[in-house]
Amino acid sequence: MPITSSSETFASFFNDWLCRHRQFVQQLAHLADETTIVTPIEEESLVSNFLSHYLQYYEEKSVAMSVGGDDVYDFFSPPWLSSYEKLILWIGGFKPGMVFKLITTSVNDLTSHQIDQLERIRLETKRRERDLMRRFALLQQSVGDPLLMVPFRRIGVLRLGEGEQPEMEDAMEVLKVEMIKAMKNADQLRCVTVGKVVEVLNPRQSIKLLRAAGEFYLRLRDLGV
Repeated sequence: MPITSSSETFASFFNDWLCRHRQFVQQLAHLADETTIVTPIEEESLVSNFLSHYLQYYEEKSVAMSVGGDDVYDFFSPPWLSSYEKLILWIGGFKPGMVFKLITTSVNDLTSHQIDQLERIRLETKRRERDLMRRFALLQQSVGDPLLMVPFRRIGVLRLGEGEQPEMEDAMEVLKVEMIKAMKNADQLRCVTVGKVVEVLNPRQSIKLLRAAGEFYLRLRDLGV
């Protein structure tokens, strides 16, 4: 029996997750309709369920990367994503700041207090994006010569000769660990940003935002497919 890699296992999970995602977006679209009468409890329940669905993606992804071996690199250019989806990849996923652009196009009843709160979150998110991207850029530069990026392991600049292959393998292992760490840090920022934004919005506003985000992603995927 062939061994299934972690990226293949995650791709299978992703297909099921995507089907549920489409169902959630349909529910969000129904509740976002101004003519639809729903209770606050129903609104809060759908927002909570959608966020749980959203977080499940990153929880499964984290587990798959941790046990992924060499195929962990698949998560930086996922074969289960369409060509259009890959165009917006930022450290293996969407750029956290995108949520603020979606707010401006989907939520038109923000209070001045909410606007101030969201602006503070946006600026903090932008700062953390720059920090993560700076670190990831240095990591990408090291791919051509992984031995240079692990001075803390005292590997240094080496010529690959007899007896030096273990050092190269050790350096590549360190590189893999650092790439996983970069991805998880980026995923954490994605989740934290969405969570903070939803805390500022009321349930009806959250539904509008999550619907816009969900529909944007599905359009992007359908175009690519």
